[in-house]
Amino acid sequence: MSMSFLIACKNGNRKIAELLLSADETDVKYTDEKGRTALHYAAHRGYLDIVKILADKGTDIDYEDHNGETPLYFALLQKQKQTALYLIEKGASLSLNDNQGNSFLHITARTAQIEVLKKLIELGVEADLENNDAETPLLNAAVNGNREIVKTLLEHGAVVDKADNFGNTALLLAVKAKNSQMTELLLDNGANINHINDAGESALLIACYENNQMIVKLLVKRGADIFISSKEGMSPMWYAAAHNQKEAVSSFIENGLDVNYARPFNKADGAMNSYLDWVETAADISLDSNFSLRNEVCSGESILHVAVKSGYLSMVRLLVEKGADINYQDESGNTALHYAAANGKKDIVKFLLENSADVNVINVKEQKAIDYSNIKGYNEITELILKNSAPGTVVTPVGPADTPAPPVNDIASKKQALMDLKELFDAGILTREEFDLEKTKILKG
Repeated sequence: MSMSFLIACKNGNRKIAELLLSADETDVKYTDEKGRTALHYAAHRGYLDIVKILADKGTDIDYEDHNGETPLYFALLQKQKQTALYLIEKGASLSLNDNQGNSFLHITARTAQIEVLKKLIELGVEADLENNDAETPLLNAAVNGNREIVKTLLEHGAVVDKADNFGNTALLLAVKAKNSQMTELLLDNGANINHINDAGESALLIACYENNQMIVKLLVKRGADIFISSKEGMSPMWYAAAHNQKEAVSSFIENGLDVNYARPFNKADGAMNSYLDWVETAADISLDSNFSLRNEVCSGESILHVAVKSGYLSMVRLLVEKGADINYQDESGNTALHYAAANGKKDIVKFLLENSADVNVINVKEQKAIDYSNIKGYNEITELILKNSAPGTVVTPVGPADTPAPPVNDIASKKQALMDLKELFDAGILTREEFDLEKTKILKG
């Protein structure tokens, strides 16, 4: 009879459960193979009348199953409010946690059970309890968008900037959840707008990752730092420029960003001498070596350079309209036109030329933009640049050679060939695969 009664509660057969219970031949303390009593299942189903009878018959309301879960935990998990409030009134223990370390307050915060949550706080449950991942009820409520719960927790002492094991605060989780109202609520309650998690991500960078322009504008308006960088060196400003987020970049500029802002110059970056020294001494000259031939970013590059490298004409147009210096040179001496020509961006080349890009600027290798388009074989771009060059400028288009080049065997020639090859690679003209293939040919003579 006891097993039948427990199964009836478990399967939701309420009438059968009531009949078996009225026969007064059931052991209310009987447990199944999971260590659960009939009270666990009655609480889970929200059968308040059966829960009351079982409690009156002496069943242990704090009995833990094999996972350490009590009837109150079952009631809260299924949002059985009346059953949960009854068990609390009967003196159910409020200090028990599940095997993930979640307290009853975590569960009510996650499931938006405001009435039960307020009762738990009234009875002394701490608002900032942490589970095994250092998550507080506030973090759970923020990620699930429960504004009333968040307000209640903050009113009762929850720390707004408490972070989990990954360094995420309620604000960062709200931004990840794309919840602008929650983001604003947390900022209104003093959340640190520039807090970074363990990955070095700020709320603004996360908003850019999510391309959530509403939250980007909100954070910028509230004073978020656009220069904070992640561990990978990515900041909101550079990410937005590289991913054609025109609204974000416009917002940054409207709030004080210099449209000609550039990375600081670093004379050590990409030094040719260090590359040649490596070529002469490396035992393994393949690209598997730890030596980095090509940085993702160049010292001194501007926002305009980033937009051109990414190939977004609309972003380039926006920056130029905002006053970007079209002829600004990075540390390598390259202008936006150099990068556009080297990467075959005909539409950007045309736009830059129409806006007075100087075709005669040379970089540190004494190369003009036209030299890169020519050697890569972008003849239409070469023709465009020629039309804007001084009269008499002549460039011979590059085509396939009729005969193979003579082998290069002497060390000086190999060095020069490697220098030329690296120059093409650094300019983005050659891919890694092309670079590796040509380098092998040179080294083999």
